[in-house]
Amino acid sequence: MITINKKRFVIHLIILLSIAIVLSIIMVFFSKENLSLDSLPEFFLQTSSSIFLLIAPPIYFNIYWLIPNFLVKKKYLVYGVIVIVLVVVWGYVLGFGEPWIDRNWFNKADEKPNYGVGVIGTVLLLIITTLLHIAYRWFIQLSTIKQIENDQLHLELSSLKNQINPHFFFNTLNNLYALSLEKSDQTPSVILKLSEMMRYTIYDCKEQEVSIGGELTYIENFIALQKVRHHKRGVITLKNQISNANIKIAPMILIVFVENAFKHGFDLLDKKAFINVSLKNDDDTLHFYIENNFNNSIEEQKKGIGLENVKRRLALIYPNTHELKIVKNEKLFSVDLKLYL
Repeated sequence: MITINKKRFVIHLIILLSIAIVLSIIMVFFSKENLSLDSLPEFFLQTSSSIFLLIAPPIYFNIYWLIPNFLVKKKYLVYGVIVIVLVVVWGYVLGFGEPWIDRNWFNKADEKPNYGVGVIGTVLLLIITTLLHIAYRWFIQLSTIKQIENDQLHLELSSLKNQINPHFFFNTLNNLYALSLEKSDQTPSVILKLSEMMRYTIYDCKEQEVSIGGELTYIENFIALQKVRHHKRGVITLKNQISNANIKIAPMILIVFVENAFKHGFDLLDKKAFINVSLKNDDDTLHFYIENNFNNSIEEQKKGIGLENVKRRLALIYPNTHELKIVKNEKLFSVDLKLYL
């Protein structure tokens, strides 16, 4: 069943009238009589009658009924048979109708029926309009698929970001719990730092990008909390060589590697543990490096989601614009990340 959209009908009507006007002007320009706009109304009526009565019907019959019901549904044989019948029938209508209209409506006595011209004209109309309509449908389909992919990408990134926050806060709340058991005087400052970090993750990280300065402050607060708890286990260094704190990156990317270094290295060593973190920028490149030692004899029974999570986020947010190298040997684990911003 053919459905008519009022807005589309008006647009097509305007297009057909515009074509008629253009053709009328061309006919005036190439007419044998003296160049005059007096003949423009007659030429406009002549072209309009041909377009609306003889040219438009097979075009719209093809694109609004034949293509959706047969060609799109891969009923090629039925589509081909109907097109052949349409060419034969409408070729006759076009070949005889155009001269008849010119003779009887516009006094063009020299116009004679031409069935061959009608058939060729109908074939060309169907071929051109079919190709254009298929190209249009293909473009619309690609646009729809692209929109669906973008929506899925945003949904997946949102889901991945939501996985990060609980993973981090479980760790920091454990740190705070340990300090409260020790009745440490640093507990109030730790609560303040934790509050700042929660504010950052809840409000700032809603944006698609945050400043590297905000990420650095977050990492520094995290390391400060860990130093309070593990000050006797080893040494933690953070080398900051960022020259522009306003550089924008995706939130909560770097902290995952820092958390991983503590969880699988520092937390499992009684002494001589170390974590070295370095962060610098050069032109349009952000370079992050972290290394930590670990006890290879301790087998981890559970594999955390953090590292796989950040790999997936990097692949989604920075496709072909990042380099991630993870090296693990007997005693050292290192991550070398470059973001090309």
